[in-house]
Amino acid sequence: MKKYLLLIAVAGLFFTSCKKCKDCEIKVDLTSAYPLTNADCQLAFGMNCEDYLTQGYTSEEYCGDDLDAIESTDAVTGVGFSVYWDCK
Repeated sequence: MKKYLLLIAVAGLFFTSCKKCKDCEIKVDLTSAYPLTNADCQLAFGMNCEDYLTQGYTSEEYCGDDLDAIESTDAVTGVGFSVYWDCK
């Protein structure tokens, strides 16, 4: 009997620990509203635009409330660029 209770308890852990998770990363789109180019960023910052705008952010897996917060975040649009989260 104890074996069955232990089996049910362990099986319950597997079902309750499932969370919706996705790998998310920051993406950068250079827009045509302003002719910002990677050459401009290289000259000004010493790196291309995507590297400059995404420094400090790494691709990682997010779950639960963190994932919901990221997915509900709107893109940040500046002069010549748009930065947003891409989750898969």
